[in-house]
Amino acid sequence: METDEVLRDYSIIVENDEIVWVGPSSEVKIPEGATVIEGDVYVMPGLAEMHAHIPPQNQGEQRMKDTLVLYLSQGITTIRGMLGQPAHLELREQAARGEIISPRIFTSGPSFNANSVQNAEQAREMVRNQVEAGYDLLKFHPGIQPEYFDAITDEANTLGIEFSGHISHRVGLVRSLEAGKGSIDHLDRYMEYLSGDPEDREDPPIIYFGYDLAFDADVEKIPEAVRITREADVWNVHTNTLLENIFNPDNDVEDMKNWPGMEFIPSSTLEGWGNFVTNLRSSEVYNEEQARKFLQIRLDLTRALHEEGAGLLLGADAPQIFNPPGFSIFRELELLTRAGLSNFEALKTGTVNVGIYLGEENKTGKIAEGFRADLIFLSSNPLDDIMFYNNIEGVMAQGRFLIRFDLDELLEEIKERVD
Repeated sequence: METDEVLRDYSIIVENDEIVWVGPSSEVKIPEGATVIEGDVYVMPGLAEMHAHIPPQNQGEQRMKDTLVLYLSQGITTIRGMLGQPAHLELREQAARGEIISPRIFTSGPSFNANSVQNAEQAREMVRNQVEAGYDLLKFHPGIQPEYFDAITDEANTLGIEFSGHISHRVGLVRSLEAGKGSIDHLDRYMEYLSGDPEDREDPPIIYFGYDLAFDADVEKIPEAVRITREADVWNVHTNTLLENIFNPDNDVEDMKNWPGMEFIPSSTLEGWGNFVTNLRSSEVYNEEQARKFLQIRLDLTRALHEEGAGLLLGADAPQIFNPPGFSIFRELELLTRAGLSNFEALKTGTVNVGIYLGEENKTGKIAEGFRADLIFLSSNPLDDIMFYNNIEGVMAQGRFLIRFDLDELLEEIKERVD
């Protein structure tokens, strides 16, 4: 991942969970007793899903673990859980110890939102409690009042814990950037910034992300929005596929129900997703022209953030509306290329950029000595074919190798458990 050059006839030596040597196969010295994996395959770093969800504990331990397997089966070796709870902390530790088949887990704590945050001191206490519990970051949802937001972010910055996610309506983009947010998710509140956020506007439901402002947005302000984002050193997890699934009239509901990975989603969940999208598109607020303009602005903004060097992190918001865990990341990658990124640049958002974001640029996101042994083995070149989910021959996570046969067995077991 240093360049978009393919290095041919290379070998990689892994010990435990670390890459210890990479070089031409003619120079390799295979350690005595080593397991040898060989074949005519492409190898790339494992991907990250940076806006992932692990099911809540009340859905059962098996559902939580099955979801982790689904991520890993598609080459996702790191996830950032964006709505955590205590059970997810235990899963994080089990994954780190190699006790379960799972990507590496980073997780937020329970959400900071209009209902959970009642006053400034209680908000500060909530931050302290989540730090003490060991969560990796704080997750924001809408509805936080500005004075409570200031208390949360002040306490978080004092204690050194990241805060990411949504942006509340009254807080806005600029205040969030100035507070030192870790990441903005869903490109939240950029539409408001581009449109000047009319004073008489009521904040729409959470899933809209400024759709109602598509005809008011001034695209000439995109460079300015991108510049202040880069200067604030704040990342964006775009989750464009989520909004495409909801608003794009070309994505037929019945077709989406048959996309890859939907066979692992409970029928009741699929039906609920279909009803939500159908009802929204048949409501008086939906307009095809407005939807297409909204989605194009999001792609234009995504491209501009990339070109300006304001960091992008790969994330699809799975499992969410027609985004099955793991499988949806390929549609997110394809949308990055539709926005104007090359395949190589798109892959960097889920590999190299993740290492930088985590402060692990010397051990995460590349195939090099000292890096994590998180790898994907492919029968196709991902620089030519970004939708490579059908071409995964194996996945290595923390040095544990699962060949295609292993992955298929795990997926078949999950399919049998889906109701």
